[in-house]
Amino acid sequence: MHSIPDTKKNHLWRKVIWHTDPETHPLGPFHSVEIYCCEESNGYAVWYVRKLARDDLRGKPGVENADYLLKYFSKTARDDAIEYAVVTAHNAPTVDKLIENLDALAAAAQKV
Repeated sequence: MHSIPDTKKNHLWRKVIWHTDPETHPLGPFHSVEIYCCEESNGYAVWYVRKLARDDLRGKPGVENADYLLKYFSKTARDDAIEYAVVTAHNAPTVDKLIENLDALAAAAQKV
């Protein structure tokens, strides 16, 4: 995969749940699913980034590719934000089930 963009280097915690295998698709397209926790101007945010191919059957039907704000925490809740991101990113036994769980959270999340 590509190196981490500068906008993501300051994240407190980040996990790529799934990504296109660069050995199989060396020229692209590159798709991925990730969750991360980052510091915002007045608190901490946990984001779910969904970038799957249109014909990919992972996740829940009808969920669009986008960045979803899963939860927002105050300036004093840094550890809670990181804990929420870590627990959310590890709450399923398989990658496909985890993407389904994240899609379910995305239904109630703010889409950006």
